[in-house]
Amino acid sequence: MAELSDDDMMGLALAEARTALEYGVFPVGAVLSSGTRILGRSHKTMVSNHLNHAEMNLFHRVFTGDYTFSRNDNLTLYTTLEPCIMCFGTMLHLPISRLVFAMPDAYGGCAHMRLENSPPRHLSRAVEIVGGVRRQEACELFAKFLETTTEEFWLTGGASHFQAAVKAGLPALQG
Repeated sequence: MAELSDDDMMGLALAEARTALEYGVFPVGAVLSSGTRILGRSHKTMVSNHLNHAEMNLFHRVFTGDYTFSRNDNLTLYTTLEPCIMCFGTMLHLPISRLVFAMPDAYGGCAHMRLENSPPRHLSRAVEIVGGVRRQEACELFAKFLETTTEEFWLTGGASHFQAAVKAGLPALQG
């Protein structure tokens, strides 16, 4: 089987994000892989449930199904937006050794967090983090969402750093 690049895998995550957008949901998509084998894909669901992030939906699908894993699986998570603390923290409990995301998120993203002061459990394995893969395409999906959403949070300027970055077509700056 031909090796799928980060670009290819992010394309699958972007397709999931488009599905979320079609339902009027914040367009985040995620894919989990083991080498060239795709273990699962998902997108954010339900506007009103803050637990239904693309990554959490994906983790539930993969890790509560038939897939049995070991801590040495070295899986890669692809997501269209830098994961929040809930998704990033959950990722640290799973055999994910690599995170690839499209768009940085200064409002809620946690991939830039330093883990030196974390509990020992999380210090024992490194996670390689790659940001900015197909960032512009993800940014365009978020811009379309912001143009069409009816959610009060976004209409009243919620996550202003993120909205400004999307509208400028630039990666959200940290800080």
